Amino acid sequence: MRAATLTTDTGSKDGLDVALDARRRIAQTEAAQYDALLGYLADTAGTPLARAGGVNEWTRYGGSGTPSVSEYAACEVGPALGLSASGGRDLIADALDLTYRLPRLFACLHAGSVDAWRIRKVARKTRRFTLAQAGDADRRLSAANVDGTPLIARVGMGRVQQILDQIRITEDPDDPEHQRAENSARRSVSIWPEDGVARISGTLSLDDGQRLDQRLDQIVESLRFLGDNRPHGILRSVALGMLDEPDSLDDLYHHVQAARADQTDKTSDTAPKPDPEPADQSADQPGDGGSPERARRGRRSGSRQTVLYVHFDRCWGTWSIEDVGAITRSEAAEILGHSHITVKPVIDLETTISATGYVAPPRLKEQLALANASICTFPHCTRPARVGDYDHIINHADGGPTDSRNGHRLCRYHHRAKTFTAWTVQSPAPGIWLWQSPAGRSYLVTGGTTTKLPGRVTKSTQTRRKQSVA
Repeated sequence: MRAATLTTDTGSKDGLDVALDARRRIAQTEAAQYDALLGYLADTAGTPLARAGGVNEWTRYGGSGTPSVSEYAACEVGPALGLSASGGRDLIADALDLTYRLPRLFACLHAGSVDAWRIRKVARKTRRFTLAQAGDADRRLSAANVDGTPLIARVGMGRVQQILDQIRITEDPDDPEHQRAENSARRSVSIWPEDGVARISGTLSLDDGQRLDQRLDQIVESLRFLGDNRPHGILRSVALGMLDEPDSLDDLYHHVQAARADQTDKTSDTAPKPDPEPADQSADQPGDGGSPERARRGRRSGSRQTVLYVHFDRCWGTWSIEDVGAITRSEAAEILGHSHITVKPVIDLETTISATGYVAPPRLKEQLALANASICTFPHCTRPARVGDYDHIINHADGGPTDSRNGHRLCRYHHRAKTFTAWTVQSPAPGIWLWQSPAGRSYLVTGGTTTKLPGRVTKSTQTRRKQSVA
């Protein structure tokens, strides 16, 4: 097999093991490329590259603490490596930052334990950091677990961004505000037709973006409740279009309320009737005629709510919002300042919430959506848990309860993989999931991180375990 030539010791390794070896060698080769590039820049540092009478300008492409580079030396890099001028400059900047500002992460690249694209993203995102901030990011992201895998290789880039935001706010509370002001001044939205659809690109303020994201999910939930089973992405697109017609949203919420009332009447004639919404009460008060316009205003005001999950990091003393990361005080004030605020009880992630039936109740689903850093519990998946499915670790038909200990949230793709293939999962403790692949590879998932465990499980053992937890 051609792939087997990438390693000298195939032994019992299958194609994926060979691919992992190749990936490790690619990372080490990338590190060697950066070393060679820095060697070239060092060799040309003392060479007068400008013609007689010309000026050899020096530019600091990397962050603070990195040496300046001759513009003419940088001009050689792009064409030689088949990169554009900006691509060559970016490569120089990243190599300099890794050497002088992120040496621990650079060492991880030399060891082959992290992909080059990951640490290059960190280099770009920390370029405006001070040396102290960059050193903090370098230390935290390179922290290794028992098998030597650095944190940056065990989490998604969204989690990496949260860590970097946390460092910026902790080290220099004013810097995020300045950056935020600059980004706010560059906000824009563009819409243009393309092959029968309208493509949208743009940026919003954080508070507007959070509310818009939740509003779209609320509309999608209502559409699904009424039987619309189109894919989630299509429904979000439909929901965005509905925002242009507030009356259509009022009609949608009215239909949902009516459908829920019908369900209640059919399931239990003796069940107590739910209290009507305050907005509906006001619409039906004597003297106002119960006008449709007043009812419409009432429903509209009742639908404008924002639910935020705010987490406090005791170690760093910072606050963060789910799916956003660390936030400043002014950002929190803006997000909360436009909406009706409802303070809900804290959901203890270690408390067991149970249900008697097969379907998980909303509070249980919310609790599990907040576990594992609010992402799918499948190894290395970064899909939001909130839009995922509730999955019984031990099948409900085989006696598995519907509760916090026997449940977790999986995205639809990985839910199907766990249900219809030999993937198995166990949860020995709250917030910890042990996965095994059909090929016998084992993974530990906890706190939004994934660690590949050593060794392989034989197929016979894997099959028996699948039968016991199916």
